[in-house]
Amino acid sequence: MLSRENVRIENARLYPSAIVDQLRVALLNGAELHGDETRKNFYELHTGLRTYFIFVSPASGNVTLIATWAHKRPPVNTRLDGQAPWWRRIATHILAIPKALSKVVHRDLPALGSQH
Repeated sequence: MLSRENVRIENARLYPSAIVDQLRVALLNGAELHGDETRKNFYELHTGLRTYFIFVSPASGNVTLIATWAHKRPPVNTRLDGQAPWWRRIATHILAIPKALSKVVHRDLPALGSQH
């Protein structure tokens, strides 16, 4: 349905042409559409920095851009500058504690508990 070369996008709310072009590129690149459970033929399309709410005509295949909004920040799992998500970088750092230091901490813990 959206795999053709020229996707017709109706810009009912007169968004800037750059936003419509970004939507077109996302559709042509096979972006995943998330169907609205309450409305037939309405979808959300999420890109790294923006979400689009669209209607796809079952008769013509034309796309109507209903709304779009920018994300305040990228989703948690998004890679930034080729780096792993922040939580993975922190976990890797924490797990990199030298084993010798880990043994010292575990060895001293029972001694700390017996002082009370």
